[in-house]
Amino acid sequence: MYPTLLTVGPFSLSTYGVLSAAGYAAAITWLSRRREAMGLSEEKFWSLVYWLFGGIIIGAKLAYALVERDITVLWRDPRYGFVFYGGVAGAAVAGLIARKRLGLDYRRCADYFAAAMPLGHAIGRLGCLGAGCCFGSHTDLPWGLPMAGDPSRHPVQLYEAGLNLGLFFVAAYILLPRRLPVFRIVVAAYAVIRFALEFLRDDPRGAGLAGLSPSQLFALVALLLVWRLK
Repeated sequence: MYPTLLTVGPFSLSTYGVLSAAGYAAAITWLSRRREAMGLSEEKFWSLVYWLFGGIIIGAKLAYALVERDITVLWRDPRYGFVFYGGVAGAAVAGLIARKRLGLDYRRCADYFAAAMPLGHAIGRLGCLGAGCCFGSHTDLPWGLPMAGDPSRHPVQLYEAGLNLGLFFVAAYILLPRRLPVFRIVVAAYAVIRFALEFLRDDPRGAGLAGLSPSQLFALVALLLVWRLK
């Protein structure tokens, strides 16, 4: 695909990095316009963003090391190798710490940040497409794309980007105005999306269990946890 967006001399700009950053920026921009609805001052809002960003990076990287069963991936290339569910878990833990330090309404903030999450994730998945990672299995469907040595693979990255974008609009403009439990619904909906799409993927994803990939196991755990939330 197009792993490098721009090269100037020794400097190169990766497509994945740019689109991942764009995803974070889009989600944070959307959230910043709803800061008052979350009951946050500007200072508390940005403090919370920094806490969550740190939790996402640490959690996603640790989960990647767990899936790969290789601790050296933590420092071998810090730019790549992240697991989405690890990021969600890291953000949840960071949010709990920030709640005590900043005096936040955890559930209200969690609902708003959960609504924004699929927006950032949708844009980030386009970065995966550009990098040629997270690719799908072979398909004879007319929209198959050449990736990883196969002339026609399922563009799973596009499938997930589209579904995430749809989930964002439902969460942000249907669920939130009705004060429904957005965090629980978004986590559950994404778990179903990810579980289903994993069957179409063909990239190395670590050793799973009982024929399921690590992400499918994480999805089942996420469904169980949100079901038990009160």
